Amino acid sequence: MALFDKAPREPDFTPPVERQPYGGFLIDSAGKASGLAPTGPHLLVLAGTGAGKSRRVLAPQIMMWDGPVCAVSAKSDLAEMTARTRAQRGGPIYVMDLTGQADWTQLPDGVTPVANDPCALLTPDADGSTDDSALDLATLLTQVGSLGMGGGQTGGDSAFWMTLALGTLACLIQAGGWYPDYSQDPDNPPMVWGGGIDWVLKAALVPDAADDGDDETVDLTTPSWTVAATRASLLGSSHAADVASVQSLDPKQRDSVGINLRVALSSWKKRAVRGRPGQVAFTPQLLEDPRATFYLVSPSSGSAAGAATSVIESLVEHWKIHAIPRGLPKIAMVIDECPQICPIPRLSEHIGLMRSYGMHFTVAAQHTSQFEKRFGKVEVDVLRNVFPAILIGIGAIERDIVETAAWTQPPSERPAGSTDASGRQQSLSTERGEVLHAAELLPRHQGEGRLLIRGLAGMKVKLGDFTKMVR
Repeated sequence: MALFDKAPREPDFTPPVERQPYGGFLIDSAGKASGLAPTGPHLLVLAGTGAGKSRRVLAPQIMMWDGPVCAVSAKSDLAEMTARTRAQRGGPIYVMDLTGQADWTQLPDGVTPVANDPCALLTPDADGSTDDSALDLATLLTQVGSLGMGGGQTGGDSAFWMTLALGTLACLIQAGGWYPDYSQDPDNPPMVWGGGIDWVLKAALVPDAADDGDDETVDLTTPSWTVAATRASLLGSSHAADVASVQSLDPKQRDSVGINLRVALSSWKKRAVRGRPGQVAFTPQLLEDPRATFYLVSPSSGSAAGAATSVIESLVEHWKIHAIPRGLPKIAMVIDECPQICPIPRLSEHIGLMRSYGMHFTVAAQHTSQFEKRFGKVEVDVLRNVFPAILIGIGAIERDIVETAAWTQPPSERPAGSTDASGRQQSLSTERGEVLHAAELLPRHQGEGRLLIRGLAGMKVKLGDFTKMVR
């Protein structure tokens, strides 16, 4: 019976080392850096303007990451600080400028400019269909488009017309991409490019195609809803029927759908967002190379938010489908000023799920209230709770976060006594009190930060300038 009284022996198992974003250095008793601080699969960086988020956190993260990197910022500074170090790995470097003002002269030779075209971002599923990808992208563009126009969430009639426009927008995006041209070879039709976002912008303005009176000729070129439905039907798309349904509506109702299409596509009205003629369109496959680096510059005004966010979501979808079966490398998503230049409506969902697919987010903002302005209080509360690691720098007075972290510290017992009027001790007891005050968790200097792990008080970390890490 003694055999059964013994505790079972734990099997020998060493868990694999998980890739983690950079969150500063540990500080030893002498106040010096003593190794990388442990973070988590994702990191939220909060610090005021001018606090050094880019130089002290984001740039080191890009330089140190052993795998592909997608870096989003409002200026070309992240690329200027890190591109030469990344280029030493021998991988390709891609740049996308949605501002038309980025300075790439400081970058190494061989950088490839890429264009932003949502039609090139569609990801086929296991059956080769892009229906789901097109619908997801249409949903994203209507959400982000409405945020850009109104600065907040929508509801009521606006939400109804946005929903009604989804199928038509998905159809237009599919039609602007690759479709089979049976006029060239009925038995084995080649795939031809539909003109991309330029064609889609024109087609969105034409609900009805002009009738040329030739019933035998199928028009596959004129930008219109009708031609988009024809192209999509050649792909076997279920969204082609949505176009016919909307076209049968009352003209005023159809116009409401058209307005929502134009709002969703508003980012691409700017020439800088569409890119220069002849530029290669960005596709998620470009970052399958473990040495690849992609820099995206999105204007601080938020006018290209839909275009920037569509790139992020296309990468998320691509990694969801292909990361596990094809063994894609672990990718770092580094996004500066996220609420303003690249608002991601499904960010909390990605933080909860994408670690399993090898995608790790480092998201920076000046304060969590910026997320609240974009998505509402409920969403910002979720983000505070789901991020496994939060790095707070100077200038970000995050009272809710630090008070919660201080509350997690178990209270301590301290001796307490009372004295009489002559100063003699009357009684001795113990009392329980808080170990630290929330204000003690806030950093006071630019070179330091407070790293909160899983909501706990965490540790103070040292944040050095990226120039000290350049080899």
